[in-house]
Amino acid sequence: MSSGSGGVLIFKGMKVSILAGDLSIGISDNGEFSSHCILSTSYNVIPIWMKIAHDNLRQSRIASEAILEKWSEDADFQKQLLMGELAPSMQVIVACGIALDALYDTLRPYAKITPEEIESWKKNKTARAKQIVEIIKRAYKLKPDIFNNFKECISEIIKLRDKAVHPSLELQNVCGRSDIDVAVDWKFAVYRYENAKRVFINTGNIIAYLYEHKSNINELDEALFNIIEALKELGIISSKSD
Repeated sequence: MSSGSGGVLIFKGMKVSILAGDLSIGISDNGEFSSHCILSTSYNVIPIWMKIAHDNLRQSRIASEAILEKWSEDADFQKQLLMGELAPSMQVIVACGIALDALYDTLRPYAKITPEEIESWKKNKTARAKQIVEIIKRAYKLKPDIFNNFKECISEIIKLRDKAVHPSLELQNVCGRSDIDVAVDWKFAVYRYENAKRVFINTGNIIAYLYEHKSNINELDEALFNIIEALKELGIISSKSD
């Protein structure tokens, strides 16, 4: 929606406010009324990264179907088919990992964690997945089974994200795939549609669970509400799911 002709474009879930000093109202010496207002906005990046993941997952699925339907004995064509699946699958997983990083930043102000603890994490090089899980644990009262499920899912997502973003050139054994008759580099076995789909679903489920179960912290619950509203507008989730 737009705030008047030539105004500001506002997306669902976007936080909108007027900062101190950005609104002024007055009357000139000749009695004419005047006003000046600057609008400020904040659009959480979680829905944006989930949109990137969502769109790439569709491309990954199409590529995966092409492998099943069009696989041939032509080695060059095989490479083309596999690369067509690897690239979007990798982007799905990286985007979901970044979304979890953004979730960490969204929750951290409400998680009752001290600057000293944050500094300790940096000093001890605490795994990013462990940091994200701890922040969620402090902001929400999770049942043990839910917490353990979150921990497992987040650890996998961040591990796969890190291996994509910070790749190692260390030699590793080639891998087989059930859908093709040749062995491939491990990346083509890991960054594929079925894994990208699982990562996307798990990331979405974590966000949805936190939205549905509330933290009883008004500002945080509002932030999760805004994320869900943005996901609806972007077509990632159905507007009938609230």
